[in-house]
Amino acid sequence: MKIALTGAAGRIGNVLVRKLLDAGHDLRVLVRRQDRSLAGLPLERVPGDLLDPAAVARLTEDCEVLYHLAAVVSIQGGLNGAVHRTNVDGTRLVLETARQQGVRRMVYFSTFHVFSGIPADQPLDETRPLDSQTRMAYTRSKAEALETALAFSRNNDLEVIALCPTGVLGPSDYAPSPAGQMLLDFYRGKIPVLVPGGVDWVDVRDVADAAVAALHRGRSGEAYILSGRYASVAELARIIGRVTGRPMPRFTAPEWLLRAGLPFAAGYARLTGTRPLYTRESIDTLRDGAKIVSCDKARRELGYSTRPLEDTIADAYAWFEQNGYLKGVDEVDGVDKG
Repeated sequence: MKIALTGAAGRIGNVLVRKLLDAGHDLRVLVRRQDRSLAGLPLERVPGDLLDPAAVARLTEDCEVLYHLAAVVSIQGGLNGAVHRTNVDGTRLVLETARQQGVRRMVYFSTFHVFSGIPADQPLDETRPLDSQTRMAYTRSKAEALETALAFSRNNDLEVIALCPTGVLGPSDYAPSPAGQMLLDFYRGKIPVLVPGGVDWVDVRDVADAAVAALHRGRSGEAYILSGRYASVAELARIIGRVTGRPMPRFTAPEWLLRAGLPFAAGYARLTGTRPLYTRESIDTLRDGAKIVSCDKARRELGYSTRPLEDTIADAYAWFEQNGYLKGVDEVDGVDKG
């Protein structure tokens, strides 16, 4: 099958690409730059940007299915409009171009954060309303894009189904992603204290398996939450400690102290040219993280299944070690043990 992908080099995309290639599909991907996550893979590459109509047209020509994963993920606000332009305007362009090119089905990647977390004491599932009033620019943009994509499928011949994973962990994290960087920071002892709250975590390979199933399964106009297991930050640290054998912080800082330190975290990030250790959005996300996130719909209709969180974390660190991300961390008397 001829399949097009945006965001193929990203956190989920590069894992999905490999699964689709292993299944024998012919892939064409939209790329803005050379990326080592796709190096050496037999792909047809279309250079261009998600907001470039000509590039998107070349990408989707003669393709039966389109996976749309490209997005700007931000825990630092709207980035001067870049979040909305890419996530909303880019999705509209992709939808219209796919329709014009005769694409049969589009699998759109969203996030479970688009669904309202209220009431907090009930399982979160796809029946919840979209949280379009959230303060987080990224989540607002994904909620608007999801609503647009599902409505588009009801008024056009293009089939659209949406996959909404929770927090993604696991191997093949080339960038690394913010979650992957968190694992590395825990390993390197760069996280001095824990923070309140937690997130439902899912293995990137389980998400990619669901996406492959969505080639033929799933109902057009429907969204599917892909969840795994909730773990507080403290529990996650304990699992990491067991997997890696490294000491983990035990003190959980109160939320008021973290918020007081926001200017210092932002200032340090600007001075060092790095991601902030935490932001207002990340504090809110962890505090409000739903403890029960249902994936029953995906299990029934996509054949979705998940693996233990401990296995996911162990495999993530094994991949980091095999690919040199842990090199130089353990040094005794100048001898590299990593």
